[in-house]
Amino acid sequence: MKNKLFGMLINILLSVLTPELMKDFADMALDFVEERVLGTKSKVDDALVLPVCAMIRKTFDIPDRGFLDNR
Repeated sequence: MKNKLFGMLINILLSVLTPELMKDFADMALDFVEERVLGTKSKVDDALVLPVCAMIRKTFDIPDRGFLDNR
């Protein structure tokens, strides 16, 4: 029964998710990571994580819309 419900939930999610909605979600996730990295005193994570985030944004064409800035 749990497997059937899980399968139905996955089908519903896949029918609702659009490419634009997925980009918005990815932007929010990247904003979260970038904010946390910039909030630490360590410069090592800045040098490692931020370029990876930038590469993900460029590769998948995910503009920084600043979702976390609108809190």
